[in-house]
Amino acid sequence: MAALGINVWALVTQLIVFGIVLAILWRFAYPALMKTLDQRRDSIREGLENAEKSRRELADAEQRVAAMLDEARQEAQRTIAQATTAAQHVREEIEQQAQDRARDIMAQAERRIQQEIAKARADLRQQVADLAIMAAGKVVGASLDTETNRRLASEVVAQSAARDGLS
Repeated sequence: MAALGINVWALVTQLIVFGIVLAILWRFAYPALMKTLDQRRDSIREGLENAEKSRRELADAEQRVAAMLDEARQEAQRTIAQATTAAQHVREEIEQQAQDRARDIMAQAERRIQQEIAKARADLRQQVADLAIMAAGKVVGASLDTETNRRLASEVVAQSAARDGLS
């Protein structure tokens, strides 16, 4: 091998040194390196599992949010329907109260009118009685007492009103 320019002694020495270095690395460095690579692989796998778990949780959360929104919309629609119904009932109640009040006002006005008519008839009877007394007093020329005159005049007016339909 000398003809090729190879020093056998140096080659053997280098092979022995290489074997020792390889054995030392194999014994001490390789396990540490493999441990580091295994930890890195586990860390990456765990990160991927966490990412998948997070993706599933996000999908579940989105579904829950969608369900909550649907429920909130339905609740809002129910609330609006209830409010509309309540408003309708209040409107009907107010209309009924207004109609009742209008009927009361009309009845009260009717009673007032009847009272005014009765009062006007009574006043008219009194005036007719006074005129009848005055006319009778002038015709007769005699003076009857006032109480008797009033009684007689009232009887005449009452008979006249009964006959004419004024009472």
